[in-house]
Amino acid sequence: MDKLLILGGNPTEIEIVERAKKLGLYTIVTDNHTDWKLSPAKQLADEGWNISWSDVDTLAKKCQEEDVNGVIAGFSEFRVDNMIQLCERLHFPCSLTMHQLDVTRDKLLFKETCRKYGLNTIAEHHIDDSNITFPVIVKPVDRAGSIGINVAHNKEELAAYYETALSLSPSKQVVIEDFITDGIKVDVYYYVKDNKLTFLGSSDTVMCKGDLGAKILQKAWPFKSKYEQDYLKQVDGKVRNMFNGLAINNAYATMSMFYRNGDFYFFEAGFRLSGEMSYHYYEKIAGMNYLDSMIKHSMGYKDNADYKEVLNCNNHCIVLNFFGLDGDVDNIKGLEELKKNDNIYDIQLYVNRNEAIENSTNVFKKIAMFTIVSASFEDMVATVNAVNNTFDVFDKNGESLVYERVSEQELYIN
Repeated sequence: MDKLLILGGNPTEIEIVERAKKLGLYTIVTDNHTDWKLSPAKQLADEGWNISWSDVDTLAKKCQEEDVNGVIAGFSEFRVDNMIQLCERLHFPCSLTMHQLDVTRDKLLFKETCRKYGLNTIAEHHIDDSNITFPVIVKPVDRAGSIGINVAHNKEELAAYYETALSLSPSKQVVIEDFITDGIKVDVYYYVKDNKLTFLGSSDTVMCKGDLGAKILQKAWPFKSKYEQDYLKQVDGKVRNMFNGLAINNAYATMSMFYRNGDFYFFEAGFRLSGEMSYHYYEKIAGMNYLDSMIKHSMGYKDNADYKEVLNCNNHCIVLNFFGLDGDVDNIKGLEELKKNDNIYDIQLYVNRNEAIENSTNVFKKIAMFTIVSASFEDMVATVNAVNNTFDVFDKNGESLVYERVSEQELYIN
């Protein structure tokens, strides 16, 4: 039986283990946790190694000793970096090169690449500029997701958040950009297989209001984006040219942007699995899961998947994120009932009873995610309300630890 090494044992890697097993592979999960309760994917795999996924030397030697046939990494640029290094050493197939990865994690290089292909980017500033108009968003150049990102409303906050971003940047570089308050965040999804680039879909974003501190968390992704047709007409061709120019192949790719006053302004790309797990959406509406293709490519297998463009989809989908407030989890309510709801395609739970939630940054811990796919908008709204009324996480005092919920009003607005 061929062996696949999976870098990282987080809950998000569980699905990689499950899909690989369905493909008949022997799964190995590696990370540096000796307490496997901290590595749920390791518990489900056929084998677990207590070796850090960043220890490339030890892993390369171990892979040779254990006759491992392929390596894959999922949701983290840091793990993808190590996947590339391992694949190069072991001469395994790899979905990315280091330069392609750098375009996604170096925000300055990303801006430069976008402009080369005629894509708008967001105006940026230097820390010493005297004419900055607030608010601005402050980011480490080379961290993904929301890590180290803050919104500054005055010079004092800018100075403080600049130091925070600087401390979290491996390269000690910071980007300061206009904070877009009058635009909608849009994400688009592609898969490139055998040099054929397929548009998989699009989504808008419902942001957290941030009344309790975390303003840049994404609490829902409605599919498809209201601006999908505008995107396809205006910039899809330029994005395809950019991917072709970067020689992206046999990889999943995303682009994030703001739609503002009729134009699109790009601020991020990802050539790795993304947090909304859009493969659930695509599998539901198209019957195919691109995670299977990613696994097959990492093993050097032939893949007969024939991806189809998802245009003008009539389904109504939304991915709901739930984040947790600080506290000790005592009770998780509603999951068994919600699993019976036909409109709920997938449920991801990221906390357990007796687990402590400790938020030390503006990136609050995600505690659950629901993927809803329904035939009508009304069914989607009803299902969101069912989740809101049924799912909860409580501490020992019976207080809810759920940070924010998507309101019915937000569904109509977004």
